[in-house]
Amino acid sequence: MKKRIRFQFEGNTYVVDVEREGNKLTLEREGNVYEVTLLPEEKPQILADRVAAGEPAFSVAPPEAQPVAAPVSSGPTEPAPAPVPVATGEASNIVAPITGVVKEIKSNAGMRVEKGQVVMVMEAMKMDIDVYAPISGVINEVFVHQGDSVRANQLLLTVA
Repeated sequence: MKKRIRFQFEGNTYVVDVEREGNKLTLEREGNVYEVTLLPEEKPQILADRVAAGEPAFSVAPPEAQPVAAPVSSGPTEPAPAPVPVATGEASNIVAPITGVVKEIKSNAGMRVEKGQVVMVMEAMKMDIDVYAPISGVINEVFVHQGDSVRANQLLLTVA
């Protein structure tokens, strides 16, 4: 199952689709596909010794036919916890209130929503949990798909 994740690297924010099969990750961004091999976890000193000896700390193997558009790192890329939604008159992040599964997306990018309107339904612990718009505005971007597993405080969508 593909998951859309958002992360920051060297001051730039990236949104990628990630699919995992065993120790192989397939990352897709703007039509470019990257394959990443997860290595067994090592003790910090062993890893530091490898880097000091000039060995790579991880293995990234993009397909030869495709240019590398953005650097990627090994290991599951965890997006930083998004801030709690705050109505400021500007863009507002809507985050998952609990760890669960996206059951239904009721608003798409470009759609106008009102404060308090249900924009998404999640399922957690066999219960439906409504996710509400914290402000009135237009949906800028939706970062998840129906059926995605999400963690508490993971960014779901933005409203401005």
